[in-house]
Amino acid sequence: MGKCDYKYATEVLVNNVVPTGICSVGLNELYGRILAEDLVAEENVPAFARSPYDGYAFRACDTAGASEERPVTFKVIENIRAGQVAEKEVTENTAIRLMTGAPIPKGADAVCKYEDTVFTDTEVTISAGYKSGANVVAEGEDIKLGTTLAKAGTRIDIGIIGTAASLGLSAVKVYIKPKAGIISTGDEIVAPGEELPYGKIRNSNSHTIAAALRQLGFETVYLGHARDDVDEICDLIARGEEDCDLIVSTGGVSVGDYDLVPDAMEKKGYSIPVGGVKMKPGMACAYGVKDGRLMLGLSGNPASSLTNLQCVCAPALRKMTGLSEYGHRLIKMELADDFRKGSNGVRFIRGRLDFVDGRVVLRASQDQGNIVMSSVIDCNAYGIIAPDRAPVYAGEIIDGFIV
Repeated sequence: MGKCDYKYATEVLVNNVVPTGICSVGLNELYGRILAEDLVAEENVPAFARSPYDGYAFRACDTAGASEERPVTFKVIENIRAGQVAEKEVTENTAIRLMTGAPIPKGADAVCKYEDTVFTDTEVTISAGYKSGANVVAEGEDIKLGTTLAKAGTRIDIGIIGTAASLGLSAVKVYIKPKAGIISTGDEIVAPGEELPYGKIRNSNSHTIAAALRQLGFETVYLGHARDDVDEICDLIARGEEDCDLIVSTGGVSVGDYDLVPDAMEKKGYSIPVGGVKMKPGMACAYGVKDGRLMLGLSGNPASSLTNLQCVCAPALRKMTGLSEYGHRLIKMELADDFRKGSNGVRFIRGRLDFVDGRVVLRASQDQGNIVMSSVIDCNAYGIIAPDRAPVYAGEIIDGFIV
């Protein structure tokens, strides 16, 4: 199967995934989850007109014409705190002393702050005229009954959590976090912490890919390490199919004699609509589809596998979490340094996005090699260079996205 354009590969993946299900989650566990239903206000917030200040409530009409030269004096008939409700009604030339957050008493329609009055225990004098509604927080001023506050598919932030709490909700419906099973392949792999014989390499991919998947909103489980053996790979795939929504493997997807992951995928019943993508790094890959489940066979080269996952696969993975806006949000960025390497396919350059004198600047990692995992440190964005664009010089503008 020939290599395809990265946009086509992304589209294939997106068209083969759906969110994994819905559950209810308490407020303390909501942050970062994805709303599974619209958040609609079922009550007004605040539920009553209240005072924004410590002060006095009165009838605005009783202050008509009031000034420093002609102040008006009210009889104070009651004192109430926040959480209390006045027992008496404000009438002509009377006022009620109240604290911040206290309900506006019946009959009153304006509030004057303490510091703008002269008062005793029994009287308050006001030296300005007030309009009806002055310094009154109206019922529903924050949230009105029936308002849609956030749409399904939105990532829950601090504001949504605070708003849900203010509406009296103790739990909210969210999409279930999809679960990804990770497989490492290759005779050369040794786990971190084990002795490293000459000619072997440490298994960094499983940890890197797991971290990237968790950043995207997945739960992860390590299914294990298979040698370059089709049956061993098939056994781990079968293990992942028991309770994983996604399977991701690293290694064994190139064209060598021991690149056996595509064979194992087909043996387990996966069709492979994408067998390589025209991109650097991350060209070698095999994406499998079976009964609504994806298997992503990624390169064994550390930077290649991560680039493929974040640049091609990420939109579909975000869709699996329930996000409604799952595609990359492209932004214009200025290259800080020359990039001269050409390519037959699109090239994704990783780097650090900074703001310099109001400009969005991508400082690309110095080494963009397939195996150079250390170049990913402190990277938060990719720049996109089309096949016919290189070389690109410092100061030129390219498209890119944040990860």
